[in-house]
Amino acid sequence: MSAYAVFGTVKAAPSDDDWELIVETADPVEAVSIVHETEGTFWRRLTEDGQIVLGRV
Repeated sequence: MSAYAVFGTVKAAPSDDDWELIVETADPVEAVSIVHETEGTFWRRLTEDGQIVLGRV
């Protein structure tokens, strides 16, 4: 089973160290829904099993 993680940052031009974990889940629908929310972040990122799926949303 895959593990999904959503990260967020408030920086417009983030470095790799600027991303903070928002949520980890096994549900891909939940992960995609959360990554497309914008509250409190400038960018969001979605990973699947540690690999970047959506780099900046």
